[in-house]
Amino acid sequence: MIKLIVLPFTMAFVVLLSVAESCAEELKFSGFARAVAGKIDTKKATYEGYDDSISFSEKSLIAVQADYRVSSSFSASAQILLHTDEDRESGIEWLYLTYAPSESFQINIGRLRTPFLKYSDVIDVGFAYPWINAPQQLYSSYLFSQYEGANVRLRRSFGDVVIDFEAYYGKYQDELASSGINVDVEIDDMFGGVIEVNYGGLQLRTATISAPKVETTIDEIAPFLQGLRAAGFDSIAEQFDINDRAGSFLLGASYDTLNWYVSGEWMKVSSDIDVLANLESFYVSYGYYLDEVLLHLTFASSRQSLNTIDNVIPEGVSPELDQLYFAVEQLNSFFPTDDLDTWTLGARWDVKTNIAFKAELSLLNGKEGRTSFYEVKENNFDRNATLYQVAVEWIF
Repeated sequence: MIKLIVLPFTMAFVVLLSVAESCAEELKFSGFARAVAGKIDTKKATYEGYDDSISFSEKSLIAVQADYRVSSSFSASAQILLHTDEDRESGIEWLYLTYAPSESFQINIGRLRTPFLKYSDVIDVGFAYPWINAPQQLYSSYLFSQYEGANVRLRRSFGDVVIDFEAYYGKYQDELASSGINVDVEIDDMFGGVIEVNYGGLQLRTATISAPKVETTIDEIAPFLQGLRAAGFDSIAEQFDINDRAGSFLLGASYDTLNWYVSGEWMKVSSDIDVLANLESFYVSYGYYLDEVLLHLTFASSRQSLNTIDNVIPEGVSPELDQLYFAVEQLNSFFPTDDLDTWTLGARWDVKTNIAFKAELSLLNGKEGRTSFYEVKENNFDRNATLYQVAVEWIF
């Protein structure tokens, strides 16, 4: 649902498009699409929606973007995205106004992508990066992919060194999905910043994102929390509420030549939420170019820790208290624990300047007793699987 902050920009964009006929040269259309097929080699779990049958539904999409230049300093942009993944809603992906009085300074206001990771701005544009699946340990649904607010961008050059600064502030409301759990999230104040340094083929990057209060609703555990409160165990119920501060810090580096590249990102997510603790993730990737073909190898890893809430409900006193006791035990094992190591071997062939074919094989090595980004169907699943994917990427 588009929030009130976006409505003025929606109306403004409609007005701008209504005069497009007389100013067609100021209106530009572009877009991108991807068709992705994949499967994993087990019936005991699903990963990112993939099971042991070939599916095109999880990552395939198409998007169209319209950019309208009002003047030399003002422009408006909108992007509509149609997605086949049932965990994502199709519709307006971004919608914003831009004020850019110079090439080195820019302000955007509206619905925007959250610019945290290196490829956050273009994660839906598969043509923009080497993989079919960017490393799940970082590019998962933990982070808030978009927000409604404003950002400021500034670029400074010092000889051959180019430094980009970005600061942003806004609100977020959406549903996140992880390991089969759907979480409604609402954040009234979200802010962060990015510093990126480029020198030749070298890029260094750091970013932060912070939310002083994250408010969530999880339908699956709501009845348990209500039961705890009704029985007078409010303190236990409050510890399972995800309504507190959360933030993340990122470091990234890459070096790209005409023949090869190496890149990596490291991320730490922390919070003051009782039941959640920390998540640390990273990846390192190497690629080698053979004319129009890119061969790449990536190792990615994540380690997540949770806090076990002390179960102080007395056991054996009454059937009602026993029910609550076991409910708390279930809640302690409910939240995702996404420890996962992944090796990904892939190839990309740029058949044209705007079309690329990709193929990937990923070895997924999770930990028994952890969710490891899987949705587990059978308890004896050892959290190890292989993911196969092929894709066609297209920009137009």
